[in-house]
Amino acid sequence: MAADRKRVAGPETSVAPLVEYPIDHQPWTPFTEKRHNSHRQPEDLRPIYLKTGLISEANGSAYIELEKTKLTCGVYGPRPIKRAGQGFSDRGTLNCEIKFATFSCVKRRGTMRDAQEKELSQILSQGLTPAVRLELFPKSNVDIYITVLESDGWGSCVAAAFTVASVALAHAGIEMLDLVAGCSASYVPTSIPSNSNSSSSSTTESSTGAGSTVTPQIFMDADLEEEKYQQGSIVLAYMPSLNQTTHVLQTGKAEGSIISQSVEHCVEACNKIFAVMNHALLESIDQKKL
Repeated sequence: MAADRKRVAGPETSVAPLVEYPIDHQPWTPFTEKRHNSHRQPEDLRPIYLKTGLISEANGSAYIELEKTKLTCGVYGPRPIKRAGQGFSDRGTLNCEIKFATFSCVKRRGTMRDAQEKELSQILSQGLTPAVRLELFPKSNVDIYITVLESDGWGSCVAAAFTVASVALAHAGIEMLDLVAGCSASYVPTSIPSNSNSSSSSTTESSTGAGSTVTPQIFMDADLEEEKYQQGSIVLAYMPSLNQTTHVLQTGKAEGSIISQSVEHCVEACNKIFAVMNHALLESIDQKKL
């Protein structure tokens, strides 16, 4: 039987690389420092790099980078629906698919789409559909393919997917009511609960347990290290010009005041992201004129 020379199989057993830390190195915890990145305040976002026109074969494309979070998106269509048995529809359909690269996460992802990726694809479709004028292209389909090249936090990855997909749709010339900006916030306790033990393991358990009495602090655009200590999180998809929310994804438990405050912070952050999105689209127009 001939060997498969086109596929590079990884080793059956592997070990983590050896990283040498200083002798006085201490792992980050929210109880000793405010944020994993000492230069960021709780309300600060990571710097955003947004570029259009990455995929030449697609009708529209965009690339977004937030430090260690990197996503690329390609939009194809509108094109006729070719599925057999599909009846007439006076509105177009929006098909979203998100795929994590095998090397994008700390734990290696599979090559086939798993349940989490299918769930995220449905969430993206629900959040982007209200912004697209699907009534303008009946019996047609718009396909959105998002690839996560590197993920540094689940909430920031989903929020970045909303942003990059919206910019790619606009770059493809799909008529929209407004751009959709995504933002995430995490509820992280920054002090040790009164009922915690002295050990670090019990501290982590008590900070997320039911007996915790500490009011968590809102960390905007939390990274992977900060998400390890979060009690909950929220991802908001928002249309800044229309002042309308298209999707809210809430996980974990938190008081109503914390949730409402995090929504207000996310709306303010989406307005800032909206300016970056507009700038990226204006740059793409200037490049076409050249």
